[in-house]
Amino acid sequence: MAVMVHFATEYAGQGQTAIVTVDDKEITVQAFEAETTALDAIMPLLRAGKLAEALPLLESLNKSAPNNADVLYNLGVAYSELGQHDEAIIRLKKCVQIDPTYAHAWVGIGNAYYRLRKKEQALDAFEKAVKANPKDGYTRRNLGGMLLGSGRSQEAVEHLRQALALMPDDAQSIFGLASALEAVGTEEALEEADGLHRRVIEEHPTAPFVEQSEKARTAYSQRLLKAKSIGGFRPDVMMYISDALKTFKRLGPQGTRSLTLEIAMLGRNGLDVNDSTAKYKLKAVPGQFSGLQLLSIMYAAFQTIDPSADIGANFKAEYDAALKMQGK
Repeated sequence: MAVMVHFATEYAGQGQTAIVTVDDKEITVQAFEAETTALDAIMPLLRAGKLAEALPLLESLNKSAPNNADVLYNLGVAYSELGQHDEAIIRLKKCVQIDPTYAHAWVGIGNAYYRLRKKEQALDAFEKAVKANPKDGYTRRNLGGMLLGSGRSQEAVEHLRQALALMPDDAQSIFGLASALEAVGTEEALEEADGLHRRVIEEHPTAPFVEQSEKARTAYSQRLLKAKSIGGFRPDVMMYISDALKTFKRLGPQGTRSLTLEIAMLGRNGLDVNDSTAKYKLKAVPGQFSGLQLLSIMYAAFQTIDPSADIGANFKAEYDAALKMQGK
């Protein structure tokens, strides 16, 4: 350490910046005309993920330029990525002491605290990052996610909505806002969340949370169906099931399975069971069908294929009534 300080002081007196590395065999000194030039020489190592190699060089540069915010930021990030989060926080906090508007340093502090499971400190850092750079959609998205995880759903909605405004096609922002709105739980919020889940399914079909969006849409549809039921019984569903049973008899077991699979594939993109004007076409049978009709057909089919399957709707009363209508 004394060697590093000695050379750093010597070269600083000459208007230069020194990077000093010391090992068992030799002392290596690299002199640069400016701090930024010295940092530029280290950046390729950081970009290549060679953090262990870059760290001593950054420490040496920090001795030569102790008040350079960019050096402190990169040093803090390197420590954080190496799992030394306490060391990272020390450097990053010094960075924001020098430049309180250094948004990425606040993000780094937030990430380090989060990895240390110190959520309150992490939230505080992310809030300061957003204050420093309100136009950073990724920071707003991360803050929104943390607020949601802390039970502050209304605040989460505000930040996630702004994140989505800044990044309109970002799948995580769409899904995150949908999740936050579900946590708010009002009728208006749930309706908006359903629309956002539909966007995830249609616009980002390979996203890792598509299945969660599909389940959320199914749950929302079932909730609306129950709300619209008269005494818990749907005569229209009973008639759809009755017609479906006649169709199954005509198609036979194999044809019924093919029909069910076709409806299930349509359902992956979300069946709009609450819009009676929405019409779907099937290859297995002629005509046009509403989303509720298709859900009713699929329910009836699974009662013959696998009664234990959960398709997200419970039409048992309507199914039993349809059987009685046909004398079964």
